[in-house]
Amino acid sequence: MTAETIYLPSTRSGSSWTGRASRMRREQLLGRAPAADSPVHHLWESLVDVLGAIEGPSTAVLATAGGDPVAVHGLAGSEVARVARQSRAAFGMRTPTRPDGASTEPAPVETVELTAGLRHTVIASVPTGTGGGHLLSVTAQGVSIQVLEAWTRRLAEDIRAALSVAAR
Repeated sequence: MTAETIYLPSTRSGSSWTGRASRMRREQLLGRAPAADSPVHHLWESLVDVLGAIEGPSTAVLATAGGDPVAVHGLAGSEVARVARQSRAAFGMRTPTRPDGASTEPAPVETVELTAGLRHTVIASVPTGTGGGHLLSVTAQGVSIQVLEAWTRRLAEDIRAALSVAAR
């Protein structure tokens, strides 16, 4: 399972969005970020910056464990709900649990890796102490699956930490 990507004009060749789409349409195509006062806003912005630096196409979706999108990058609005649901389905709707079963700390971050051709997708759980959590799905071309998995896992851990601090 991979998310379909929108191929954006290359800024490396000097072209830009100017004259190609309205500002509103650009925002629809490029997605939405968490609110500026959200505990994960700066983490999401760093994700978008890194994905923008990758040579190939890339997308990202942060969704609740139930499949409701929270933040999106690189997907058309009509594709967001489908990708969020597919991420949930690919993750197997399992709820990660701690091996000792008694800890009140959230379960560890778990990942699922998928590859189709040159595109790789990593879906990471972002468990919270309340049992709900989120799923972070990152798809990229032009980066190895090992690098994408390690990077997505680290970002999921950072998001989990930010959310747990905000919940206190």
